[in-house]
Amino acid sequence: MNMRVAALWIAACAAVAAPAHAQESVANFYKGKQIRLIIGLGPGEAYDVYARLLARHYPKHIPGSPTIVPQNQPGAGSLNAINSLYNAAARDGTVIATGHRFVPMMPLLNMEGVMFDPLKFTYIGSMNREVGICLAMKSANIKTIEDMRAREFVVGTTGAGAELTNFNATLKSMLGVKLKVITGYRTSLDINAAMEKGELQGRCGASYGSIKTTRPHWLANNEVDIQIQLGLTKEKELPNVPLLGDLVSDPQDRQALELMLAPSEMGRPFLGPPDLPADRTAALRAGFDASMTDPALLQDAEKQRLELAPLSGAAMAALVTRLYQAPPAVVARARELVHAAE
Repeated sequence: MNMRVAALWIAACAAVAAPAHAQESVANFYKGKQIRLIIGLGPGEAYDVYARLLARHYPKHIPGSPTIVPQNQPGAGSLNAINSLYNAAARDGTVIATGHRFVPMMPLLNMEGVMFDPLKFTYIGSMNREVGICLAMKSANIKTIEDMRAREFVVGTTGAGAELTNFNATLKSMLGVKLKVITGYRTSLDINAAMEKGELQGRCGASYGSIKTTRPHWLANNEVDIQIQLGLTKEKELPNVPLLGDLVSDPQDRQALELMLAPSEMGRPFLGPPDLPADRTAALRAGFDASMTDPALLQDAEKQRLELAPLSGAAMAALVTRLYQAPPAVVARARELVHAAE
């Protein structure tokens, strides 16, 4: 064997051995350990249900099979939890989190309360895409956009990180709807309960998938009216409900909306703090992807009426990077829309 052939053979062997060594190293690290999964929303909310579904099946797809311990940390539309992940969590792969899909957009839009750089998070994967909606209880008799413009519509919000908050100002500014926003609700389930008790008439920015999971009878019994969809594409079950973008004619406004609505493509995001070791990042991402095709997880999801449309961690990171490269004029208009009611 000449020297050149020998060198190539050694390099090829090293390339094969490296992933195996990395996997062994990850397995040794995680064996007997726990991964804390911070859930930035309250117990029983759709984000919580998705996270606990993942926690049941994810460990067997991570080398070393660590135990995953879910911990709820609601507040400010999950902003508190994501701030904590970035600034206080161990950066060794033993802490990950899920929070509202809009939170990574907040620094771009100059929103208050942010203590992180979204481009530095370790993106692991998303379980679904989501379309937001405005909906009202039947008793409110607010069926259409025209009704929202004609009379006051009382809605509730959880905090800065939620689309409930961010799109209320946008809707007022763009469409001239008469939203009266009641703040201070801790979770979306509290908002739903307030709607049922008559304290609120509805909400804007609720995930359609969340309503299907947590209040399926609202839809099955025709107890609510849905006026608008907040997404880039229509939910197939709502063909006659207009997209917000379809109601806007100004090209720059449409671009600004597309920027603001892009996070719907990573509707149930999971992420880690910055600077995770590369081998553990790769293992967490691969384990997440494997979980999304696990027959046991798919069976559980079907039983719980949870829809899956996974996005890989690499694709999530690319999406966030692309959003932060948006044209300055489009970003400026999006900031105006978000802060319109301040």
